[in-house]
Amino acid sequence: MKFKVIFLSFNILIVFSFLMIFLLPVFMLGGDYAGLFWQESWYIALIFILILIVINILYFFNRNILSALENENWPELKLILEDRLFNKKKLGRMNIRMYVNTCVAVSSILDIEKLEALIREHRPSAMPLWAVPLGLPHLLSNDARRMKDFYGEFIDSAKERGWVRWNYCFALLMQKENDEAVEILTDLASDDKEPLLMLVSLYMLAPFHSDEKIGAVVESGRSSLKKQLSPKVLEAELEKKKDNVQMLFLTKIIGEASDWLNEG
Repeated sequence: MKFKVIFLSFNILIVFSFLMIFLLPVFMLGGDYAGLFWQESWYIALIFILILIVINILYFFNRNILSALENENWPELKLILEDRLFNKKKLGRMNIRMYVNTCVAVSSILDIEKLEALIREHRPSAMPLWAVPLGLPHLLSNDARRMKDFYGEFIDSAKERGWVRWNYCFALLMQKENDEAVEILTDLASDDKEPLLMLVSLYMLAPFHSDEKIGAVVESGRSSLKKQLSPKVLEAELEKKKDNVQMLFLTKIIGEASDWLNEG
């Protein structure tokens, strides 16, 4: 009901704005001048009509999704999106992102693997863009080799390259391949443009602080980040990263890293 009200209100607003623009000359300038204005400004009416058509078309083709979202009917939303993605092959960003989020909402993380297979087959060039959300089944598998193979494939090409590299390091550490992991984490821990990524990278580096070089990186980064990442700022950073669905599964480690940052 809420989306229908918004949709109807927007239609009414567009029509009202159109009438105001075209009737105002009548009241201000009179009928003769108004006729001249309409002759010279006919394209404005065309713009309003096109806007109305586009809005109504978008609503018509998305009304089932909007209804499911409004009612928080995640199983129904998942079915609708599965039809769009797997049957109609509509691999738009909105459909992919909503499907991943819906799989998380209904605890069907493994179904994301089917989406990965679909994108690899029909739009492989898009894989680097979706490496982080599509990597969730791999990240949660507790299979270090599987994680390393997946994230290693996109370590240099992913849109969210920093998080892909961090996930890759997580797999390396699970396999005791510490040297390569420490090298990458040292680089990530020096990037203050992504405070959350810097935080968890420093936290993962901390056990290796006995190495003089690593210890210096950890202490320097920790001191700098401690001034920057107050609890309020941390909350804001998490809010900024809400589109990164992986954050939902890193709550524990981010909490532990935050405690480590502020201890002592």
